[in-house]
Amino acid sequence: MMVDVRFQASQVHDAIERHLSTDPMIAAAVVDLAEVVRLADLDGGRPASLLRLGFAVDALARQLGDDSAALYPVVERGLLSDADLTANERMVIRRWSDDGLVEVLPAGTPALRRAVEIGELTGLSVISRSPLPAAASAGYTLVPAPGGAALEPQSGAGGSGPAPRGRHPALGRWWRCPVPDCASFGQHAAGHSPPLLARGVPTCPRHGERLVDGGPRPPAVALALRVHGEVRHRISLVGGRPLSVGRLPDDPSGVALAPYLDEQSGRWLSRTHVRLELHDDGGLSVLDTSTNGTVVLSRSGPGQPVRRVELTGGQPHPWGEWDSVELCEGVELRRANRPTGEVSSSVMADAPTMSLRLPPA
Repeated sequence: MMVDVRFQASQVHDAIERHLSTDPMIAAAVVDLAEVVRLADLDGGRPASLLRLGFAVDALARQLGDDSAALYPVVERGLLSDADLTANERMVIRRWSDDGLVEVLPAGTPALRRAVEIGELTGLSVISRSPLPAAASAGYTLVPAPGGAALEPQSGAGGSGPAPRGRHPALGRWWRCPVPDCASFGQHAAGHSPPLLARGVPTCPRHGERLVDGGPRPPAVALALRVHGEVRHRISLVGGRPLSVGRLPDDPSGVALAPYLDEQSGRWLSRTHVRLELHDDGGLSVLDTSTNGTVVLSRSGPGQPVRRVELTGGQPHPWGEWDSVELCEGVELRRANRPTGEVSSSVMADAPTMSLRLPPA
């Protein structure tokens, strides 16, 4: 039985991982990870459990009506040696940190203060049971609810809904950390976290090093790959850098979807299926480069009827705010953080029942 429980926990960790990002273009809220893992009233279990992060993911998805909603977790380094977590849980957090999915702060750095700074810089909501300052863009409290947890708006913070994305001057620059393998500001960082503004000086929150200004940062937009209704991968499309997407693009900078496809989808998709571009005016376009074709599912707004547009003629097609691009049946790209209005999945669906004591419905 113990082996099965560990396997179930690993499944949930993998499901949670797909909803984590330290790129504010992709995330919808920021959270102090150490606080969440210690909210024992959510399940009546042990003092600390990494599975509780799944409650926060599910609660955010329901609050926003978006089952692809992602969290930006911040944590002080001491949690990585906390004996209340299992050795496997500590290993998972280290892996997430190395992959740039969790921002780990130097020992003694208050994680909540950093979370609030991120919210003020980017417009992301902050999830915490601690009172948040009025300057916070929007604040939520994670509370027990039937079957899991829910988010309640904090009355003292700046609102109860997603705030407009912030555009602090520091976010308009590329920053590089002197530590080469930095997961947030290294050469191969997956996204681009907000810098820590220590006395107004952009600083790496992971290493405390002063960041090097790499020049103006072009606009970017986040896209989500949905496979049979589930978000499997997120893509940042940067202005002025056309991006090839397909089963296995020849372009080394392209996005390979092969790891996320089943056998049928893998046969249907071309090596380079579409070419995406973000223009200077903020508009998106998609160019079909496939053998079997691509369809734009055009919508005028959330919940509106869908009009199917088959791409032909090798000409770029404008990608509207609420459109999605169907590469094949069950595989589509859409802008991240665009609510579907329905939440059909839960990262806690496979949680080991013997380790969770959910409040009764």
